[in-house]
Amino acid sequence: MALVQPPKPRGQFVDTPSGLELVVPAKRNILVTAFLGFWLCGWAFGEVMVVTQLRTGNAAGANLFLIAWLGAWTVGGGFAIYAFFWSLVGKERVLLSPGRISIRREILGFGRTSEYALGHVSKLRVAPHPHNPYDFRSGLQFWGVGGGLIAFDHGAATVRFAASVEESEAASIVERFEQRADFGESAT
Repeated sequence: MALVQPPKPRGQFVDTPSGLELVVPAKRNILVTAFLGFWLCGWAFGEVMVVTQLRTGNAAGANLFLIAWLGAWTVGGGFAIYAFFWSLVGKERVLLSPGRISIRREILGFGRTSEYALGHVSKLRVAPHPHNPYDFRSGLQFWGVGGGLIAFDHGAATVRFAASVEESEAASIVERFEQRADFGESAT
Protein backbone atom coordinates (compact mmCIF):
# COMPACT_ATOMS: atom_id res chain seq x y z
CA MET A 1 0.00 0.00 0.00
CA ALA A 2 1.40 3.37 -1.04
CA LEU A 3 1.75 6.14 1.48
CA VAL A 4 -0.11 9.28 0.41
CA GLN A 5 2.20 12.27 0.31
CA PRO A 6 0.90 15.60 1.62
CA PRO A 7 0.21 18.15 -1.12
CA LYS A 8 2.35 21.22 -1.47
CA PRO A 9 0.76 24.62 -0.81
CA ARG A 10 -0.75 26.34 -3.86
CA GLY A 11 0.06 29.83 -2.64
CA GLN A 12 3.59 31.18 -2.58
CA PHE A 13 4.77 33.99 -0.30
CA VAL A 14 7.25 36.56 -1.58
CA ASP A 15 8.82 39.32 0.51
CA THR A 16 8.85 42.41 -1.71
CA PRO A 17 9.95 45.99 -1.00
CA SER A 18 6.22 46.86 -0.85
CA GLY A 19 5.38 44.17 1.71
CA LEU A 20 4.44 40.49 1.95
CA GLU A 21 2.85 39.20 -1.24
CA LEU A 22 0.85 35.99 -1.62
CA VAL A 23 0.46 34.62 -5.15
CA VAL A 24 -2.17 31.91 -5.63
CA PRO A 25 -2.74 30.39 -9.08
CA ALA A 26 -6.34 29.73 -10.06
CA LYS A 27 -7.58 26.20 -9.55
CA ARG A 28 -7.21 24.18 -12.73
CA ASN A 29 -10.27 22.09 -13.57
CA ILE A 30 -9.50 20.26 -16.80
CA LEU A 31 -13.10 19.19 -17.46
CA VAL A 32 -14.53 22.70 -17.01
CA THR A 33 -11.74 24.23 -19.10
CA ALA A 34 -12.22 21.68 -21.90
CA PHE A 35 -15.99 22.22 -21.85
CA LEU A 36 -15.54 25.99 -22.05
CA GLY A 37 -13.04 25.63 -24.90
CA PHE A 38 -15.47 23.53 -26.96
CA TRP A 39 -18.42 25.74 -26.03
CA LEU A 40 -16.51 28.86 -27.10
CA CYS A 41 -15.97 27.35 -30.57
CA GLY A 42 -19.77 26.98 -30.94
CA TRP A 43 -20.26 30.42 -29.41
CA ALA A 44 -17.97 32.04 -31.98
CA PHE A 45 -19.83 30.29 -34.81
CA GLY A 46 -23.19 31.54 -33.48
CA GLU A 47 -21.83 35.07 -33.03
CA VAL A 48 -20.51 35.22 -36.61
CA MET A 49 -23.66 33.72 -38.12
CA VAL A 50 -26.05 36.14 -36.40
CA VAL A 51 -23.90 39.17 -37.23
CA THR A 52 -23.81 37.97 -40.86
CA GLN A 53 -27.59 37.59 -40.95
CA LEU A 54 -28.10 41.05 -39.50
CA ARG A 55 -25.68 42.63 -42.01
CA THR A 56 -27.21 40.94 -45.06
CA GLY A 57 -30.79 41.57 -43.94
CA ASN A 58 -31.86 37.94 -44.54
CA ALA A 59 -33.75 37.89 -41.28
CA ALA A 60 -36.57 40.32 -42.10
CA GLY A 61 -38.98 40.71 -39.19
CA ALA A 62 -36.67 38.90 -36.78
CA ASN A 63 -34.05 41.64 -36.49
CA LEU A 64 -35.24 42.87 -33.07
CA PHE A 65 -35.12 39.34 -31.65
CA LEU A 66 -31.69 38.69 -33.19
CA ILE A 67 -30.28 41.93 -31.80
CA ALA A 68 -31.54 41.05 -28.30
CA TRP A 69 -30.25 37.49 -28.65
CA LEU A 70 -26.87 38.75 -29.90
CA GLY A 71 -26.56 41.05 -26.88
CA ALA A 72 -27.23 38.24 -24.40
CA TRP A 73 -25.05 35.80 -26.39
CA THR A 74 -22.15 38.29 -26.40
CA VAL A 75 -22.38 38.88 -22.64
CA GLY A 76 -22.48 35.11 -21.99
CA GLY A 77 -19.53 34.59 -24.29
CA GLY A 78 -17.56 37.33 -22.57
CA PHE A 79 -18.06 35.60 -19.23
CA ALA A 80 -17.07 32.23 -20.73
CA ILE A 81 -13.89 33.72 -22.24
CA TYR A 82 -12.99 35.21 -18.85
CA ALA A 83 -13.65 31.92 -17.01
CA PHE A 84 -11.68 29.96 -19.64
CA PHE A 85 -8.59 32.15 -19.40
CA TRP A 86 -8.93 32.43 -15.60
CA SER A 87 -8.77 28.64 -15.31
CA LEU A 88 -5.74 28.50 -17.63
CA VAL A 89 -3.53 31.36 -16.41
CA GLY A 90 -5.37 33.29 -13.67
CA LYS A 91 -3.67 34.34 -10.43
CA GLU A 92 -4.69 36.04 -7.23
CA ARG A 93 -2.13 38.42 -5.76
CA VAL A 94 -2.62 39.59 -2.19
CA LEU A 95 -0.19 42.24 -0.97
CA LEU A 96 0.00 43.05 2.72
CA SER A 97 1.88 46.32 3.03
CA PRO A 98 2.09 48.84 5.84
CA GLY A 99 -1.37 50.29 6.30
CA ARG A 100 -3.23 48.36 3.59
CA ILE A 101 -4.09 45.04 2.00
CA SER A 102 -4.47 44.81 -1.78
CA ILE A 103 -6.21 42.01 -3.66
CA ARG A 104 -5.65 41.61 -7.39
CA ARG A 105 -7.17 38.97 -9.63
CA GLU A 106 -5.24 38.94 -12.89
CA ILE A 107 -4.99 37.14 -16.20
CA LEU A 108 -1.65 37.51 -18.00
CA GLY A 109 -0.85 40.61 -15.95
CA PHE A 110 -4.19 42.33 -16.61
CA GLY A 111 -6.64 42.71 -13.77
CA ARG A 112 -8.27 44.91 -11.22
CA THR A 113 -6.82 45.70 -7.81
CA SER A 114 -8.93 46.42 -4.73
CA GLU A 115 -7.15 48.13 -1.85
CA TYR A 116 -8.36 48.22 1.74
CA ALA A 117 -6.97 50.39 4.56
CA LEU A 118 -5.97 48.15 7.48
CA GLY A 119 -7.65 50.58 9.86
CA HIS A 120 -11.00 49.46 8.43
CA VAL A 121 -10.13 45.75 8.19
CA SER A 122 -10.97 43.35 11.00
CA LYS A 123 -11.46 39.66 11.73
CA LEU A 124 -9.13 38.06 9.19
CA ARG A 125 -10.24 34.43 9.26
CA VAL A 126 -10.81 31.15 7.47
CA ALA A 127 -14.48 31.25 6.52
CA PRO A 128 -15.89 28.52 4.27
CA HIS A 129 -18.73 29.96 2.23
CA PRO A 130 -21.69 27.58 2.03
CA HIS A 131 -23.33 27.15 -1.37
CA ASN A 132 -26.52 29.18 -1.71
CA PRO A 133 -28.43 28.60 -4.97
CA TYR A 134 -30.07 32.03 -4.62
CA ASP A 135 -26.76 33.91 -4.35
CA PHE A 136 -25.08 34.93 -7.62
CA ARG A 137 -21.64 34.65 -6.00
CA SER A 138 -22.17 30.96 -5.26
CA GLY A 139 -22.57 30.30 -8.98
CA LEU A 140 -19.33 32.14 -9.71
CA GLN A 141 -17.46 29.87 -7.28
CA PHE A 142 -18.20 26.85 -9.50
CA TRP A 143 -16.36 28.55 -12.35
CA GLY A 144 -13.50 29.51 -10.02
CA VAL A 145 -13.92 33.26 -10.39
CA GLY A 146 -15.36 34.27 -7.07
CA GLY A 147 -15.23 33.89 -3.35
CA GLY A 148 -12.48 32.35 -1.30
CA LEU A 149 -11.84 30.60 1.98
CA ILE A 150 -10.14 33.58 3.59
CA ALA A 151 -12.33 36.49 4.63
CA PHE A 152 -12.11 39.75 6.49
CA ASP A 153 -14.64 42.38 7.45
CA HIS A 154 -14.35 45.78 5.81
CA GLY A 155 -16.96 48.03 7.32
CA ALA A 156 -20.33 46.36 6.72
CA ALA A 157 -18.97 44.10 3.92
CA THR A 158 -17.17 40.77 3.97
CA VAL A 159 -14.28 40.49 1.52
CA ARG A 160 -13.12 37.02 0.40
CA PHE A 161 -10.00 35.81 -1.37
CA ALA A 162 -7.83 32.72 -1.98
CA ALA A 163 -10.50 30.74 -3.79
CA SER A 164 -8.23 27.89 -4.84
CA VAL A 165 -6.66 26.93 -1.50
CA GLU A 166 -7.79 24.25 0.93
CA GLU A 167 -8.81 25.04 4.52
CA SER A 168 -5.52 23.88 6.00
CA GLU A 169 -3.50 26.14 3.72
CA ALA A 170 -5.95 29.00 4.33
CA ALA A 171 -5.30 28.70 8.09
CA SER A 172 -1.54 28.94 7.57
CA ILE A 173 -2.00 31.98 5.28
CA VAL A 174 -4.11 33.73 7.93
CA GLU A 175 -1.48 32.94 10.56
CA ARG A 176 1.31 34.33 8.38
CA PHE A 177 -0.61 37.55 7.65
CA GLU A 178 -1.45 37.99 11.36
CA GLN A 179 2.27 37.82 12.17
CA ARG A 180 2.75 40.90 9.95
CA ALA A 181 -0.25 43.07 10.78
CA ASP A 182 -2.97 43.67 13.31
CA PHE A 183 -6.42 42.81 11.94
CA GLY A 184 -8.42 44.03 14.88
CA GLU A 185 -10.46 41.63 16.97
CA SER A 186 -9.97 37.97 16.21
CA ALA A 187 -12.80 35.85 14.86
CA THR A 188 -11.59 32.70 16.57
